[in-house]
Amino acid sequence: MLVIDSHDADIANARHAAADYVRRSCPWADRDAVTLVISELVGNAVRHTERGQWRLCLNSDDTRLIADVQDTSCAPPAPRQPDLARGGGMGWHIAEELTSRLTVLPGPDGKTIRAEWQPPA
Repeated sequence: MLVIDSHDADIANARHAAADYVRRSCPWADRDAVTLVISELVGNAVRHTERGQWRLCLNSDDTRLIADVQDTSCAPPAPRQPDLARGGGMGWHIAEELTSRLTVLPGPDGKTIRAEWQPPA
């Protein structure tokens, strides 16, 4: 298990630690896809929450890799139409495309976005 939070790390640290975790613990997973999704989810936590605080938890077993990104906003993600001219709006769509499952788990002090990957059959 890997746990990193905004008190000890920034988005780049989270991305690098996740890539290392995947290399060591889930060689079957697409490391680039996992790090891109984590970068998007942590980046959204920084941009779209009042305090910008987040916590990343990575865990895996033989059947899946789970990345939980917790933040302090109770508002669910609001996917929007991608805007290539002005930028933005692509993160949630990218995360949906690159994961096996993407779930929003509401909590009393915010929410957790859970990204899951399963090994190829």
